[in-house]
Amino acid sequence: RTSSGIMARPLKFVREDLARVSYSPVRPLDVISAEIGIPPHQIAKLDANENLHPVPTEMMEALTSALTSFSSGCSAQIYPDPSQTNLRADIAAMHGISPDRVVAGSGSDDILDIIMRLVDTDSCIICPPTFGMYKFLGTIMRINIIEVPRKENFQVDVPAVVKAIRETKCKLVMLPSPNNPTGTILPNEDIRVICQEDCLVVIDEAYSDFAGVSAEELLDEFPNLILCRTFSKWAGLAGIRVGYAIGHPDFIERMLAIKQPYNVNVAAEAMARAALKHREKILVTVRSLLNERERTIEFLKAYKFLSPYPTHSNFVLCDVKGVNAAGMNKYLRKKGVLTRYFGTQGGQLQNNIRISAGRPEDTERLFEALRSFEKDRFDAGACEELRKHKDVECLLWDMDGVLVDVSGSYREAILKTAAHFGANITHQDIGAAKARGGANNDWKLTYDLIHAHKKTDGSSPTLEEVTKEFELLYQGTPTSPGLKKLETLLPSLKVLEELSKKYKMGIVTGRPKSDCEYALQTMGIAHIFQHCGCMEDGIKPDPAPVKKVLADLGCTTALMFGDTVDDCRAAVAAGIKAIGTVAPGHSRDADRPILIEAGASLVLSEGVAELEALL
Repeated sequence: RTSSGIMARPLKFVREDLARVSYSPVRPLDVISAEIGIPPHQIAKLDANENLHPVPTEMMEALTSALTSFSSGCSAQIYPDPSQTNLRADIAAMHGISPDRVVAGSGSDDILDIIMRLVDTDSCIICPPTFGMYKFLGTIMRINIIEVPRKENFQVDVPAVVKAIRETKCKLVMLPSPNNPTGTILPNEDIRVICQEDCLVVIDEAYSDFAGVSAEELLDEFPNLILCRTFSKWAGLAGIRVGYAIGHPDFIERMLAIKQPYNVNVAAEAMARAALKHREKILVTVRSLLNERERTIEFLKAYKFLSPYPTHSNFVLCDVKGVNAAGMNKYLRKKGVLTRYFGTQGGQLQNNIRISAGRPEDTERLFEALRSFEKDRFDAGACEELRKHKDVECLLWDMDGVLVDVSGSYREAILKTAAHFGANITHQDIGAAKARGGANNDWKLTYDLIHAHKKTDGSSPTLEEVTKEFELLYQGTPTSPGLKKLETLLPSLKVLEELSKKYKMGIVTGRPKSDCEYALQTMGIAHIFQHCGCMEDGIKPDPAPVKKVLADLGCTTALMFGDTVDDCRAAVAAGIKAIGTVAPGHSRDADRPILIEAGASLVLSEGVAELEALL
């Protein structure tokens, strides 16, 4: 029965909405280390807002004692206390409240999960951009997430939240203070306004120890207020997982009743209690993180590509200016500096990265990597030269290697297709073929490389067979995602949008029309370009597709951006200026002379940060 019938379709038993859910885990440090070839101790991990300082030795001693001794009533062999008696008492003592107002969990995520399971509501209000866990938990619980966007300065729009509560009859509001990822505080006077509504108000104070503020003073006034805290951030126990909630005893009692019985393990409880006991020692590291945050902010204020927002936490959110945020994040990763790129997770943050405060040595690695990024991705001389060519009617763009990073898609499809037919070609082989020219059709290029490598006459495999295998890899199948899913945008979306307000914009690509349209939609740039010339209109260096797009746009003067000799030759043959660009992973010094010889007036860096000259 495992190969047919019911057992062959296990997803039929799964909720329809969850059957479509996929899991993309964060890679652990050792895996990242292996991927980028940098030892873990040399990586600046600034992507998760952790306290990277070593914990006090007393905490490690408490951990060892708890796991090996029966003196506490628990050990590695014995289940932990399901009532969390000692832990709740210690937490309560720190806050000056009674233990019946405290419940602990396996990190504050566990606490949020318990609350969502407990509250009788079909909706929850959040204010993006914000912590993505609220929306995730809502999906799992079949709770409709009502999003009330924050103001331009990332402050909560309190009147809009109140209006949403009243109009939707929503019974649950979740708001962090400070907010992750923006670092903004929700003032107590605003919390007081929201708490006057008929709903449960959950204030997530995961980062309150960095801000020095809390809504604790409102707890006695509002029984519908719950505060969530964690040991992951200030105490450096992200890997141990301990969080807790503070609230009215009646609500806390119900949370205790429905939580998993042993949701705080022996090791976690021991280290959390030791952290409370030695809190002052740990706060020295908290102050160090805040110092490093300020160092980072001062550096960023003078940095070309990043603009930091005000923050009250151990991280800073930055606008990425002139370059692609995901591309910068990827570059820093390769240099051993991990920062956080969100995209649309938790809000519209496609032009932002978040940088956590780290140890002094982490800050130095960050600065070094950012300086390297500017050196590698911005050519001041080329920028000034480009400024001389700004008086044109339109801008034309090659797609692959200029607008879209295809190093993991088309290029990989070439390599894997060739390997499928017994030809182990390399990236260097592809680059050499592109440099010679006449290689703008990747199906034909793959076919030619296979037969050149195998020294065969071209009869087997045929071009049709090569194309079929290539397309299977690139497009994917119902059971295997295609390589096209790995494609990312190279320039800054914001810069492209600004250019489209000043110039007419067109695409000239060797892609089939369907692949071109897919990329435009997936990258979110379809609204920027008015016309496209594709494989069906001619293959560069033939100028026909260039001339077609010029005619469609009604233009006679243009700049065309391309990363290959075929792009440059097609532009020149069409009577317009060619602007070369360095493709991902290529050397500027190596590509510049090749593209200049092919007719490029100048050559821009990978990601074309020099485009600011045209604005």
